[in-house]
Amino acid sequence: MAFIQCNFFSKTLRMGTNINLIIPSPDINGWSFLPGMKFKTVYLFHGSYGDCYDWIVKTRIEQYAQARNLAVVLPSVENSYYQDMQHGERYLSFLTEELIDFSRTVFPLSDKREDNFTAGYSMGGYGALKVALTKPEQFSKAVSLSGSVDLAFLLKDYDGNEVEPFRLYDIFFDPARVEGTDADLIYLISRLKDEGRPLPDIFLSCGTEDFLYPCNLSAREKLKRLDVSTRFEEHPGAHTWDYWDFTIQHALDWLIG
Repeated sequence: MAFIQCNFFSKTLRMGTNINLIIPSPDINGWSFLPGMKFKTVYLFHGSYGDCYDWIVKTRIEQYAQARNLAVVLPSVENSYYQDMQHGERYLSFLTEELIDFSRTVFPLSDKREDNFTAGYSMGGYGALKVALTKPEQFSKAVSLSGSVDLAFLLKDYDGNEVEPFRLYDIFFDPARVEGTDADLIYLISRLKDEGRPLPDIFLSCGTEDFLYPCNLSAREKLKRLDVSTRFEEHPGAHTWDYWDFTIQHALDWLIG
């Protein structure tokens, strides 16, 4: 396993940005690198208050990826909710346009749709679906672990007077009116179906003691009504790294299965 720390200047963000990568490597008796070899790749996203090191230092993602011969790309997007922010950086454009091209040009990553996936926890679970639905011709599967995937459900009672850990008015034009906008994943799915475009298969997992469990149940029912290929798992657990370290193993097996 090769662990690569990379900093490069992003024209989209207009600044230097950090990404980490995990590239599988042979053991002493294993396979060998061959010219032109390309790896299946999961773009793995952090949650709020996190960065590109979260998965590295808090889980065994390196071992899990090596065992499954998967490359992993881990970007940093601040508390942007994976959006082109109303007042802030254009992280969605960075992820869906610049990062994909950069990583595939510099590293041995496959450009085939069936070999490309997104995944994330919490805010990054939402981001995984957001990126895959923005570029459905690029990604075949998307994984959300304890994600805020039904954002309209989550913000339905937002009145603008509460504490704003994500600076919601900097991220969204109007946090109270997410439903029916591009920030609404259910709306994006419905629009893609109407346009006849491909949809990624979706994996949702959430702990039954997680504060986002009702949000995930709501998403499950809406995806079922839209007839979207979805795998839903629930296990005892809360919004914790113990839960995500456990469930990412299920998710990676599903991605390559």
